[in-house]
Amino acid sequence: MNNPYISRVRIKNFRNFKDVDIELNHKQVIIGENNVGKTNFLRAIQLILDPNLSDTDRYLQETDFFDGLESPMDRGEGIEIIIEIRGYHHNRILLAQLSDASISDTPPTLRITYKYLPVTDDEGNISKYEYLIYKGYDENRVFTHSDRQFINIRVINALRDVESELRNSKKSPIGALLKHYEIAKEDLEHIAKNLKEKSDEVLALDEIVDLEKHINKSFAKLIGLQPDSDLSLETLDFEPTRLLNTLKIMMGEKGRPISESSLGLNNILYISLVLLALEDKTIPTFITKSKFEAIQAKDNNPIFVQCYIENDHNNYIIKDQISDEENDFLYQYMDRNIPVNAGFTILAIEEPESHLHPTLQRLIYKDVITTSKTSVLLTTHSTHITSVAPLKSIVHLFRPQNEATSVKSTTNINLEPHEIMDVERYIDANRGEIYFGKGVIVVEGIAEEYLIPVFADKLKLSLDRYGIVVCNINSTNFSPYLSLLSKLGIPYVVITDGDYYQINNTGLEPKRKYHVMESDGVLEWGYLGFEIIGKTLVELEHISDSDIPTDYDEQEKLFERHGCYIGHYTLEVDIMDVCPSAELKDIISQVFSELTDGGTQQKANFKSEILGGQYWKCLNKIEGNGIGKGRFAQRFSSVCKVEHIPEYIKHAVQDIVKKVNDAGAI
Repeated sequence: MNNPYISRVRIKNFRNFKDVDIELNHKQVIIGENNVGKTNFLRAIQLILDPNLSDTDRYLQETDFFDGLESPMDRGEGIEIIIEIRGYHHNRILLAQLSDASISDTPPTLRITYKYLPVTDDEGNISKYEYLIYKGYDENRVFTHSDRQFINIRVINALRDVESELRNSKKSPIGALLKHYEIAKEDLEHIAKNLKEKSDEVLALDEIVDLEKHINKSFAKLIGLQPDSDLSLETLDFEPTRLLNTLKIMMGEKGRPISESSLGLNNILYISLVLLALEDKTIPTFITKSKFEAIQAKDNNPIFVQCYIENDHNNYIIKDQISDEENDFLYQYMDRNIPVNAGFTILAIEEPESHLHPTLQRLIYKDVITTSKTSVLLTTHSTHITSVAPLKSIVHLFRPQNEATSVKSTTNINLEPHEIMDVERYIDANRGEIYFGKGVIVVEGIAEEYLIPVFADKLKLSLDRYGIVVCNINSTNFSPYLSLLSKLGIPYVVITDGDYYQINNTGLEPKRKYHVMESDGVLEWGYLGFEIIGKTLVELEHISDSDIPTDYDEQEKLFERHGCYIGHYTLEVDIMDVCPSAELKDIISQVFSELTDGGTQQKANFKSEILGGQYWKCLNKIEGNGIGKGRFAQRFSSVCKVEHIPEYIKHAVQDIVKKVNDAGAI
């Protein structure tokens, strides 16, 4: 069963945050640029849940108040942080400990609040500031250090010394894991005695005896006749209670110490050990024979015997494979008969990608974090991690210039399951770049992906300079992608083909005829691109059907107000059609001639057709003859001119640059 998780965070007047209220999931990937407040977001939660913070740490300074407040402590401003917790209903001990923090049963929800407020004297003057952490809605129900034994947070900082922490017996997750095993004291005493006897053989070596004598002689010269100052050599600490502290992890076939392993592997090792240490231990993986028999005597339920097997030492280990149903029954059985008096820890990891190869960055999320039952908050700058993160796990922090940080979450994004799968596949294939743009241009094909960044350069509006990315979704199913970008507060525009068509009414049923040029005298015609964009904006509830005018010029104005820019035909034909001179069309002909597998006549035909306005014939030749739209666009991008840029693309690029500038995101 999954551990409890923070389902909501509200922060008022703390550091980067003026007033944010965000819903979270069991696993969250927190993204945003440097200095936007990712660490401060975690720090706000730590003020409530971190057992390693002292009372002094929970007293704040004026610099901890929101930057936009002037002299906040003189003016009596306060800081408030609220967290809500869900997913705890399966644990009876946590339910009992924090029952007075409950604010809802549907679903079961706990609330804990931190407040930092002024205290006034009898004359109404501010004498000092105090903090208060309370449960539920009642400020008299104080959340104490004992409560943090049952629900808390552990933060693995970005600047971490993994090797040092694994060596430290108090900080190492190995020590935490050992505490869950009831190792008999007499067994440790027996082992320590045998080790001590063997180590004495080393101390009896003549070389060691001689060394010890000279150390004492040198030391005695310095200290004189000090009592009880004789020195002796020992090998290892064989005190039974400290014997387990000597355990250390070795890596590889040759048993290399972790000090000789790579920083990246040590990083993964450390995080995996912490996750293992934080697992719910209600179902033990190992039970001694005596304890197994005692439990069975207390409650002889077949589920207990069914899930454990006896090993060679007559103790019991859990089976490698048990069903979800067996797991649920066993959890209830163990919680009833030997409840674990231990709490739950929410894990926060800052930048787990440190020192990791991109493949391992993906694996650390996909295999280590996703499969863990522990709730995880993870901050990252890695597109490799976000590319494999579930769509509903993203939290985006962004900060307009000199303003408060805003926080957006995909937790409650309203998409159908198949849409979520489509977007996740797209993000995985494109390495999560869509999350990290200050602005996004959503396009339908590979030609736009190659050409639009170059067109922007020609317009002296470099997309890289503004942090704008082009996302080719290889379709016109824009809705889920725009919904995602809206949820994350990322500015966007859409560029799509107009796909002009004419309607042929000569048959029994009207038929659309595509790949034709607009001509006078046609009674019925339309644009598929306008229909797609209209439907998309209605699905997103940005407009209603009744808002869409019948006149295409008016439709174009409406759609552009919503960031959607539509061509006339298709991109390549629009480029040919916009060329004001034969010289510009000749550039396109030259690219075709360089790429085609056809002979001299075909190249001449292409040139004649483009000069004669037969652009669809030209496009058919580009799509055939071993070229394709993508290859043509890639080559054309190196020779195109600003005059080749269709107006709708110019307007789209100018619009997204303006949106990014207006947002002023750092």
